Amino acid sequence: MIFNIFIKAFVVSFFALTLASCGGGDTRKLTTEEIVYNPKDKSRLGQMKQGGDFLSGIIGGNRDEEGGGGFGVVSIKSPLWKASLDVLSSFPLSNVDSKSGLIITDWYTSEKKPTERFKITVLLLSQDIRSDSLKVTVHRQIIKQNRWVNKNIDSKKPIAIERKIIQKAIEFNL
Repeated sequence: MIFNIFIKAFVVSFFALTLASCGGGDTRKLTTEEIVYNPKDKSRLGQMKQGGDFLSGIIGGNRDEEGGGGFGVVSIKSPLWKASLDVLSSFPLSNVDSKSGLIITDWYTSEKKPTERFKITVLLLSQDIRSDSLKVTVHRQIIKQNRWVNKNIDSKKPIAIERKIIQKAIEFNL
């Protein structure tokens, strides 16, 4: 019985000392440089600090948070951003992110064709008012056997939406 009490006291003391040794000392938040262990990640971190990221070489853009060309943070004052929102204002919006320049509509079904629905994604690549400054993707689905099925879209539809956005941006820029 004394042996059991001794074992219990030893176990409790051991855990108490173990927990006590874990605390104390200086605690501070690690910097990003201290968190990164892989040398490749450190070089990517250096690139991001210099204004680009590791994809910028592949895509060919640069981060431009002030406005103008490149990709990065899109200014909500940009005529292209305002025009995109204006053109898509008749659609229900699912996601609007000004930092990435992404606008996604929810599925839209017209009253004329209830068996067909559309979803539009607009990605602003730059704040310049040019056709290569934005990418419009249109998704189309139709009902087949009580299920929505993806269908190909005419390539002219995204181009028509791009043109509307650019025309509206030019109007806003005047």
